[in-house]
Amino acid sequence: MCNIFRAGFVPWIILSVTLDSGSDDKINITAESGQNITLPCRAHNNRKPIIVVEWIRSDLGAGYALLFQDGHFVPDHQHPSFKNRVDLQDRQMKDGDVSLILNNVTPADSGTYECHVVMRGANQRERATEHTCTIELKILPLVQINTTAGQTVILPCQVSNLNGDPSVVIEWSRTDLGTENVFFYQDQKFIPDDQHRSFKNRVDLQDRKIKDGDVSLILNNVTINDTGTYMCCVFVKGAKHRRRAKLDSDLISVVNLRVVPPGPGILLK
Repeated sequence: MCNIFRAGFVPWIILSVTLDSGSDDKINITAESGQNITLPCRAHNNRKPIIVVEWIRSDLGAGYALLFQDGHFVPDHQHPSFKNRVDLQDRQMKDGDVSLILNNVTPADSGTYECHVVMRGANQRERATEHTCTIELKILPLVQINTTAGQTVILPCQVSNLNGDPSVVIEWSRTDLGTENVFFYQDQKFIPDDQHRSFKNRVDLQDRKIKDGDVSLILNNVTINDTGTYMCCVFVKGAKHRRRAKLDSDLISVVNLRVVPPGPGILLK
């Protein structure tokens, strides 16, 4: 399993959630294209009435992701890409919950989201504005591969800024395998510890030299039991521990593999 939180028990909704130690309360979320996700956020002072909630994406310039004021959505100036796709998790904002639901996400939704709230003070004229949450969202495109049993398939994964780095750690996993992996590569060699027995002697990297950052996986003699969602995770190992040094994210690729029995009348779409 990748060295990140994975929602393996609720597969395919949120693939990873991490807290960025370099920024106060900044959350990194990695999710799969096509899913409905929640950007979690809670007002720091939840005892005061919240009268305005504003969600923005910093790279879009003008236009809100969502603006909620005095109990109503305000469609004016909403960015068109979020139209009919966003909502508050709780419109009553109980206990300061101002989390945002974002439906049917695509890679175009990747970016930095910020939530700001305005709360009513002791009197009607007194108001306080606070920057509540910052969330870095990355949406990975889902690669779909359909094949028949007995074939050899390549599960694609590439890291643009990685080229033969000897300190690289590569892990291929499948969401339903728990702590066991499909393939683990470290110190320029395959590590068989914790590999699921069904993949023994059937998997390898397409290029162990990792030329041009290619960490794609070859899976030989596939069976219907190989059907599932595969995840490619890449780390750069530091002197004492794994560190994210040259990579944008640990989780690089998600591949959905469907294997059907061979024979006439089999139609793969």
